[in-house]
Amino acid sequence: MSIHKIPKFSTRLIAIALLLTGCDWLSQIPNSLPPLKPRLQQQTPAKPAQSTTTAQMEAEVHQQINIIRQQQGLTTLKQNPKLAQVARNYSRRMAEQNFFAHTSPQGDTMVQRVRSAKIFYTLLGENLFTSTNIPQPAPVAVQGWMESQGHRENILRAEFRETGIGVWQRANTYYFTQLFLRSL
Repeated sequence: MSIHKIPKFSTRLIAIALLLTGCDWLSQIPNSLPPLKPRLQQQTPAKPAQSTTTAQMEAEVHQQINIIRQQQGLTTLKQNPKLAQVARNYSRRMAEQNFFAHTSPQGDTMVQRVRSAKIFYTLLGENLFTSTNIPQPAPVAVQGWMESQGHRENILRAEFRETGIGVWQRANTYYFTQLFLRSL
């Protein structure tokens, strides 16, 4: 379980930077700067899941997490395709480089991985899971997270609004990464 919150000062700087780059929703915030028109940007489509099996596992985790959140009176998490791609890429790296940690052997963290994808946030969290020789690892991942205080806190954190889930399989081992996000 890992979590990162941007300090209010940094959030204000990012908001000013976003305003200057043309984010139209920020133009509604009272300030002395005139609103700028947003620039059109091409979105790079997210790469598909590794397989139909891993795609089904990603969807199953998303569904189970949202059921748990609803049972606790929380809003459901919207699937963020860019965040899912970051999660999927990290699960793949863990599988290919044979490690399991919130910080990679190269030293990058979830904060650096999400920022490198140009995803802006005020709150960020990460849950990881790996399993070997488990026929249906998705429900086991969710159950394991719910039985771990820090992972459970990520799942039940009311401030989170979006999620990205990535599953990667290598032989009979699965790597799960779930990122949680509160965007600006």
